[in-house]
Amino acid sequence: MMRKYVLFLLMFVASVQMVAAQVSLSQARSMYLGMKNDKCNALELSKKFENSPPSDALLKAYWGASTAAAPECLGNPMEKLKYFRKGKALLDESAKKQTANLEIRFLRFATQSKAPSFLGYNSNIQEDKSIILKNIAAYAKTPSNKEMVKHIASFMIDSGEISAGEKTSLKQFLSE
Repeated sequence: MMRKYVLFLLMFVASVQMVAAQVSLSQARSMYLGMKNDKCNALELSKKFENSPPSDALLKAYWGASTAAAPECLGNPMEKLKYFRKGKALLDESAKKQTANLEIRFLRFATQSKAPSFLGYNSNIQEDKSIILKNIAAYAKTPSNKEMVKHIASFMIDSGEISAGEKTSLKQFLSE
Protein backbone atom coordinates (compact mmCIF):
# COMPACT_ATOMS: atom_id res chain seq x y z
CA MET A 1 0.00 0.00 0.00
CA MET A 2 2.78 2.42 0.94
CA ARG A 3 4.58 1.59 -2.28
CA LYS A 4 1.53 2.56 -4.39
CA TYR A 5 1.16 5.79 -2.44
CA VAL A 6 4.80 6.77 -3.03
CA LEU A 7 4.53 5.89 -6.72
CA PHE A 8 1.35 7.96 -7.04
CA LEU A 9 2.99 10.88 -5.24
CA LEU A 10 6.04 10.78 -7.52
CA MET A 11 3.85 10.68 -10.64
CA PHE A 12 1.78 13.59 -9.35
CA VAL A 13 4.85 15.72 -8.61
CA ALA A 14 6.31 14.93 -12.04
CA SER A 15 3.08 15.90 -13.82
CA VAL A 16 2.83 19.18 -11.87
CA GLN A 17 6.41 20.01 -12.81
CA MET A 18 5.70 19.29 -16.48
CA VAL A 19 2.68 21.61 -16.48
CA ALA A 20 4.64 24.29 -14.65
CA ALA A 21 7.47 24.02 -17.19
CA GLN A 22 5.20 24.59 -20.19
CA VAL A 23 5.43 28.05 -21.74
CA SER A 24 2.14 29.96 -21.74
CA LEU A 25 0.99 32.18 -24.62
CA SER A 26 1.47 35.21 -22.39
CA GLN A 27 5.07 34.19 -21.60
CA ALA A 28 5.81 33.43 -25.26
CA ARG A 29 4.47 36.80 -26.38
CA SER A 30 6.35 38.64 -23.68
CA MET A 31 9.68 36.97 -24.43
CA TYR A 32 9.18 37.29 -28.19
CA LEU A 33 8.39 41.00 -27.91
CA GLY A 34 11.36 41.32 -25.55
CA MET A 35 13.65 40.34 -28.42
CA LYS A 36 13.45 43.99 -29.48
CA ASN A 37 15.57 44.90 -26.42
CA ASP A 38 17.51 41.66 -25.98
CA LYS A 39 18.09 39.48 -29.05
CA CYS A 40 19.10 36.57 -26.85
CA ASN A 41 15.53 36.30 -25.55
CA ALA A 42 15.06 34.27 -28.73
CA LEU A 43 17.55 31.62 -27.66
CA GLU A 44 16.15 31.55 -24.12
CA LEU A 45 12.56 31.13 -25.38
CA SER A 46 13.63 28.46 -27.86
CA LYS A 47 15.30 26.49 -25.08
CA LYS A 48 12.23 26.79 -22.85
CA PHE A 49 10.11 25.28 -25.61
CA GLU A 50 12.73 22.59 -26.22
CA ASN A 51 12.30 21.46 -22.61
CA SER A 52 8.53 21.17 -23.02
CA PRO A 53 7.51 21.10 -26.72
CA PRO A 54 4.03 22.51 -27.33
CA SER A 55 1.34 20.75 -29.34
CA ASP A 56 -0.65 23.96 -29.84
CA ALA A 57 -0.01 25.46 -33.30
CA LEU A 58 0.35 29.06 -32.06
CA LEU A 59 2.85 28.14 -29.36
CA LYS A 60 4.68 25.98 -31.89
CA ALA A 61 4.90 29.07 -34.14
CA TYR A 62 6.44 31.05 -31.28
CA TRP A 63 8.91 28.21 -30.80
CA GLY A 64 9.70 28.35 -34.50
CA ALA A 65 10.07 32.13 -34.61
CA SER A 66 12.32 32.18 -31.55
CA THR A 67 14.41 29.25 -32.82
CA ALA A 68 14.85 30.89 -36.23
CA ALA A 69 15.95 34.14 -34.52
CA ALA A 70 18.25 32.39 -32.01
CA PRO A 71 21.31 32.23 -34.33
CA GLU A 72 22.09 35.85 -33.48
CA CYS A 73 23.23 34.55 -30.08
CA LEU A 74 25.22 31.60 -31.37
CA GLY A 75 28.80 31.54 -32.60
CA ASN A 76 29.10 28.27 -34.52
CA PRO A 77 27.90 28.70 -38.14
CA MET A 78 26.65 25.10 -38.34
CA GLU A 79 24.69 25.54 -35.12
CA LYS A 80 23.23 28.79 -36.46
CA LEU A 81 22.02 27.03 -39.61
CA LYS A 82 20.62 24.12 -37.60
CA TYR A 83 18.58 26.46 -35.40
CA PHE A 84 17.34 28.49 -38.37
CA ARG A 85 16.20 25.42 -40.30
CA LYS A 86 14.43 23.97 -37.28
CA GLY A 87 12.64 27.27 -36.65
CA LYS A 88 11.62 27.56 -40.28
CA ALA A 89 10.16 24.04 -40.23
CA LEU A 90 8.20 24.72 -37.03
CA LEU A 91 6.78 27.97 -38.44
CA ASP A 92 5.76 26.40 -41.73
CA GLU A 93 4.18 23.44 -39.93
CA SER A 94 2.15 25.81 -37.75
CA ALA A 95 1.02 27.88 -40.73
CA LYS A 96 -0.15 24.72 -42.51
CA LYS A 97 -2.00 23.55 -39.41
CA GLN A 98 -3.83 26.86 -38.90
CA THR A 99 -3.82 28.68 -42.24
CA ALA A 100 -6.03 31.57 -41.11
CA ASN A 101 -4.30 32.28 -37.76
CA LEU A 102 -3.16 35.89 -38.02
CA GLU A 103 -0.60 35.65 -35.22
CA ILE A 104 1.06 32.61 -36.79
CA ARG A 105 1.12 34.42 -40.14
CA PHE A 106 2.67 37.45 -38.46
CA LEU A 107 5.39 35.37 -36.81
CA ARG A 108 6.28 33.85 -40.19
CA PHE A 109 6.08 37.26 -41.92
CA ALA A 110 8.41 38.76 -39.31
CA THR A 111 10.85 35.87 -39.58
CA GLN A 112 10.89 35.87 -43.38
CA SER A 113 11.20 39.64 -43.68
CA LYS A 114 14.19 39.64 -41.29
CA ALA A 115 15.90 36.51 -42.65
CA PRO A 116 19.04 37.13 -44.72
CA SER A 117 18.23 36.73 -48.41
CA PHE A 118 20.91 34.05 -48.93
CA LEU A 119 18.81 31.70 -46.76
CA GLY A 120 16.01 31.84 -49.33
CA TYR A 121 13.26 31.95 -46.72
CA ASN A 122 10.99 34.65 -48.11
CA SER A 123 8.42 32.96 -50.34
CA ASN A 124 5.40 33.57 -48.07
CA ILE A 125 5.87 37.27 -47.28
CA GLN A 126 3.17 38.54 -49.64
CA GLU A 127 0.71 35.77 -48.75
CA ASP A 128 1.18 36.32 -45.02
CA LYS A 129 1.01 40.11 -45.41
CA SER A 130 -2.28 39.81 -47.27
CA ILE A 131 -3.85 37.61 -44.58
CA ILE A 132 -2.63 39.92 -41.82
CA LEU A 133 -3.95 43.09 -43.48
CA LYS A 134 -7.28 41.45 -44.30
CA ASN A 135 -7.88 40.17 -40.75
CA ILE A 136 -6.16 42.54 -38.35
CA ALA A 137 -9.29 44.61 -37.59
CA ALA A 138 -11.22 41.51 -36.48
CA TYR A 139 -8.19 40.24 -34.53
CA ALA A 140 -7.91 43.60 -32.74
CA LYS A 141 -11.43 43.25 -31.32
CA THR A 142 -10.26 40.63 -28.83
CA PRO A 143 -9.03 42.52 -25.74
CA SER A 144 -6.18 40.07 -25.04
CA ASN A 145 -4.77 40.81 -28.52
CA LYS A 146 -4.53 44.62 -28.11
CA GLU A 147 -0.82 44.77 -27.26
CA MET A 148 0.06 42.22 -29.94
CA VAL A 149 -1.89 44.22 -32.55
CA LYS A 150 0.19 47.32 -31.77
CA HIS A 151 3.37 45.30 -32.16
CA ILE A 152 2.18 43.74 -35.43
CA ALA A 153 1.18 47.11 -36.88
CA SER A 154 4.43 48.76 -35.80
CA PHE A 155 6.58 45.94 -37.13
CA MET A 156 4.80 45.85 -40.47
CA ILE A 157 5.03 49.64 -40.89
CA ASP A 158 8.80 49.45 -40.31
CA SER A 159 9.32 46.27 -42.37
CA GLY A 160 9.68 47.88 -45.77
CA GLU A 161 7.27 45.27 -47.13
CA ILE A 162 4.09 47.34 -47.28
CA SER A 163 2.78 50.22 -49.38
CA ALA A 164 2.03 53.77 -48.19
CA GLY A 165 -1.71 53.01 -48.21
CA GLU A 166 -1.19 49.87 -46.16
CA LYS A 167 0.92 51.87 -43.68
CA THR A 168 -1.89 54.39 -43.31
CA SER A 169 -4.44 51.68 -42.57
CA LEU A 170 -2.15 50.09 -39.98
CA LYS A 171 -1.40 53.35 -38.15
CA GLN A 172 -4.93 53.36 -36.70
CA PHE A 173 -4.00 50.35 -34.57
CA LEU A 174 -1.06 52.15 -32.96
CA SER A 175 -3.25 54.66 -31.15
CA GLU A 176 -5.87 52.25 -29.81
